Amino acid sequence: PDKRLATDATFTLAADLDAKATTVPTTEPPGQFDTVWAYGSRGNVLRVGDELIQYSGISRQPPFGFTGCRRGAFGTKPAPHAKGQRVAHLFVRYGCFLPDEDSTLVDEVAAAIAKVFNTCGFDMVYMDGAEGMPGGWRGVGKMRAAIFRKIGRPVLVEASEWGYHSWPFHSRIGAWDHPKWGLKRFVDRHCQATISYRRSSLLPAQLGWWAILGPSADHDAELPDEIEYLCAKALALDAPMSFQTINPTRPWNARQDEYLDLIGRYERLRLANYFPEAVKRRLATPGEEFRLVQAPDGQWQFLPTDYATHKVTSLDDGPATWTVRNRFGAQPLKLRLKALWGVEPYDSRDAVVLADFARGGGFAIRAAAEGVTAALAPSPLRPKAGGTAGRYTATNNRPARRGAWARVGKTFTPHADLRKHGAIGLWVHGDGKGEVLNIQLANPPQYYRTLDEHYIVVDFTGWRYFELPFRERDADRYHLYQWPYSGGYAVYRAPLVRNHVSELNLYYNNLPPGQSVECHLTTIKALRVTRIKLRNPAIEVGGKRLVFPVDLESGSYLEMFSPSDARLYDARGALVKKVEPRGEVPTLAGGENTVRFTCEGPQGYRARAAVTIITSGEPFGR
Repeated sequence: PDKRLATDATFTLAADLDAKATTVPTTEPPGQFDTVWAYGSRGNVLRVGDELIQYSGISRQPPFGFTGCRRGAFGTKPAPHAKGQRVAHLFVRYGCFLPDEDSTLVDEVAAAIAKVFNTCGFDMVYMDGAEGMPGGWRGVGKMRAAIFRKIGRPVLVEASEWGYHSWPFHSRIGAWDHPKWGLKRFVDRHCQATISYRRSSLLPAQLGWWAILGPSADHDAELPDEIEYLCAKALALDAPMSFQTINPTRPWNARQDEYLDLIGRYERLRLANYFPEAVKRRLATPGEEFRLVQAPDGQWQFLPTDYATHKVTSLDDGPATWTVRNRFGAQPLKLRLKALWGVEPYDSRDAVVLADFARGGGFAIRAAAEGVTAALAPSPLRPKAGGTAGRYTATNNRPARRGAWARVGKTFTPHADLRKHGAIGLWVHGDGKGEVLNIQLANPPQYYRTLDEHYIVVDFTGWRYFELPFRERDADRYHLYQWPYSGGYAVYRAPLVRNHVSELNLYYNNLPPGQSVECHLTTIKALRVTRIKLRNPAIEVGGKRLVFPVDLESGSYLEMFSPSDARLYDARGALVKKVEPRGEVPTLAGGENTVRFTCEGPQGYRARAAVTIITSGEPFGR
């Protein structure tokens, strides 16, 4: 290992160390270092002479030292070391060793980067991970200045860090990593930040790095209205967009070319300053959605559009019938039907118990907002299923619902391994008072801080069963409530590291002022997910029923903008076929409409679907 690698602590070897010892004794007590090598950890690597040693335990009480050591890590060779030798803890960020900011290794790394840049004749460099340099702002500035000097010509420069010391290097700022859940709400957050970046730094700001998501085990593919939401807000703010992970040969999302066409259309209109400021101000309104369309005379204009999505979780209870508000005039039904993933039954043999409520169920974490009290105890009710149920109560002495939260939680030691599972299942006995119950799984920060959130609005009484797939995280509703933690990447971006689930939290929020609430919860289980098929899905509005003669498999979806424009897409967004619906297309009246979903459901599983009703108003533009 290079002698110029950065270190963040130094100790003294307390005894001779042979080449096979698995404990490194030190005369000084070790600090609060991590014991795992992971993306978010500070590393677990010691350097003694020319040997790197990876440890898995720390002894902070005499005898001090590092335990569970793997000798000769990272290709070095185990060797004996004499008492009194220096034991250095190597500085690690994002799974990388870094140069000491005061060493000549900074210049060597900068020269290697500049050589590639200059040889290839690139126009732009993005200094990702700049904030990871040791030495704080000074180390960041030294490394970035070294790279900039060695490039030696005018270039576009961006970075993931844009403190005042980096300002002279920057061409523009504001790049964030892309979200994977709650895409539209994440765009709203980014837009607000972009406005503040411009004001504080007097530099252009962008919306990126975005991605055109395909389906994965953690999330679904990106939909057309999600990419158009980004485009409309970028045009409104006159902000460029940037994209990553674009695969030209086999796109992750089969509609990638369609999306790129849309992006290009918006970008050309933005650069041409096609729309007046009044139109841009309307487009910039958070939460407001629009579709770009061409008028008969060829002029571009916008349709104000609502995408009202409702999740059907069973054909046998309330969620299969709901109310949609059409704030525009009467219009023919337009929609998207999407088949969600199925969840194995609650009593499945492969289910894993995450929490029961006998003897407290391990819920040792207690916290609440000022003026809120909460308690968790065994329930006197006979549970719908499972073992002992829990009685979760809370009282809000605050004057409003907002900010009225409470938390009970438990930690998993060792971490829970849910790699074979993809959902949570539980029964909830509600009191109908409108509080929100958030069932949240978390990872430790060493594996990337993650908050996998699932909200249950308790607007029902009696027992009701809930299936909460990890991939259906409720990030799009995070902003509706005031939580005691910042969402950011933990809610919108970071997937659950399923073999290192460290916490299960039960949050209450939106508690009614001056009242108490009471819910009863059965044993909380982790369940496997599976693909299901919904045959002949149908929508009924105003006494008219429209049937789609297709099989919708988990992840696939059908879009209908008119009876002659109904298309079935698979989970990647590849067009499967055009569909001819059966029946008369219902008309959505202005105001409230009752909608009902039916299908031939999968045997042994609950029918689960996301139904999006699409309504549009009058066009506007130039």
